[in-house]
Amino acid sequence: MLDHVFLLPAWAQLLVCAAYGLVLFAASAGLLQLLHRRHLQNARLLPVGPAFQIVTVLFALLLGFLAADLWAQQRQAVDAAFKEALAFNRLTVLAESAAPQQPTAATLLEDYRAAVADAEWGRDANQVADPRATAALKAMRVMGLADGGMRPALATEWLRATGELQEARDRRLLIGTDTTDNSQWTLVLLLAFFAAVALAVCHMDRPPAGRLILAVFALALTLVFWQLARHTNPYAGGDLRIPVPLALKS
Repeated sequence: MLDHVFLLPAWAQLLVCAAYGLVLFAASAGLLQLLHRRHLQNARLLPVGPAFQIVTVLFALLLGFLAADLWAQQRQAVDAAFKEALAFNRLTVLAESAAPQQPTAATLLEDYRAAVADAEWGRDANQVADPRATAALKAMRVMGLADGGMRPALATEWLRATGELQEARDRRLLIGTDTTDNSQWTLVLLLAFFAAVALAVCHMDRPPAGRLILAVFALALTLVFWQLARHTNPYAGGDLRIPVPLALKS
């Protein structure tokens, strides 16, 4: 279910996060009212002020870990895109030098470019490897290994650039197929609810103040979770997608 949320456009993600914030506020405010009635019957139920900090600190730690993971994944995706474009540009230059011996080199590069831009990056959000790109990479590697197909120095550089292109593509597809850790997101969402419960418990003697702080907490959570959701999938959803590099655009 969470994966579908991360594929939504930014405005839809905001609506989902706002709905979560409203549900959180309604549940915690209802619990606050119930606790207030119990407090009127037994004033000793009120905990000491710092008691809620245990849960809120745990929530803050997990939220920080989640944010750090998402930002690191974004940097890895940008780095993979940069290296793939750099390797592709090197192969384009090498293909011009190899044209007399291997006239099909430029055709293979164009096949790879079209498969990546139209299918892998465009249609499938880097979640599925396109067979045409795989076949083009395999043919490029065979071309570099063929006896007499290229000059030795050119063949060495061709194989090195092909390997770098393959590695960058593999990293891109790995990030695209494993962008989210749903268990980590689920734990953060649950701890957010427990943090709201802790705030309600500590304000059971002052319901108006409790409802005010719960409303502020729910609003803050909506904005924070929306920001994180926009960064969760670097290739789809939200409005912060990493675009196809210019070198790979068809």
